[in-house]
Amino acid sequence: MREREIEKQFKAFQQEIALLGEEVEALKLDQRALKDALHLEVETLRRCLERFHPDSKGCFVAVRAEVLQEIDPEAI
Repeated sequence: MREREIEKQFKAFQQEIALLGEEVEALKLDQRALKDALHLEVETLRRCLERFHPDSKGCFVAVRAEVLQEIDPEAI
């Protein structure tokens, strides 16, 4: 009888682990989608800036270097 109960609990744990694994995979996909969307937004903004201010490409490189030195990305 005790062995049956242990097997039952073990199967329940296996199912829970499988479900959690599926949730993790879904979260990974969501994060990738959000990252891709953010990349598209940044690229759109960069292109808009270049269209309105053609000399902004050089400025962008300089400002980016400045930001990399001054800002801690983990603090944002």
